[in-house]
Amino acid sequence: MGVRWLGRQCSVVLYEFATPADENPDVIGWAPGAGSVLIECKLSRFDFLKDATKTFRKNPRAGMGHRRYYLCPAELIQVKDLPAKWGLLWASKGQIIVMREARGHSARNFSAEIHFLSSMLRRAQIRIGSRPLSEWLRGENQLEAKRGIPPTRPRALDKANSL
Repeated sequence: MGVRWLGRQCSVVLYEFATPADENPDVIGWAPGAGSVLIECKLSRFDFLKDATKTFRKNPRAGMGHRRYYLCPAELIQVKDLPAKWGLLWASKGQIIVMREARGHSARNFSAEIHFLSSMLRRAQIRIGSRPLSEWLRGENQLEAKRGIPPTRPRALDKANSL
């Protein structure tokens, strides 16, 4: 659900990837002109409380995401429980309800975001083989253009589908 919701706002959305970075967001996306948006999915109150003990939660400057949200089943987390500037999304009956919009974290860990993106690009490079990633991307776009197909964003499901 988080991937679909964020996909309506962001041109690039990545989810559930473990990287060597300290923070591995459940869902993160980048919106043109609006920066990065992070979603942390919580299925239990214990998981939410445990999340607050992480270094990058205690120090918001060390965390990823200009705008940050928690996504949980309805009523699991309350607005009063949120850290400063965090937004809250409730999942209910296949829909996402915005309980509070996230406010921007102007000081965030750009380096971690770039490291995360680099890791994803390396994985893409491995999957396509010895051909350079930029060449492969240009080739795919040219093929689609010849066939008259407009470029599209791939859609995927995330772990929060069970919400």
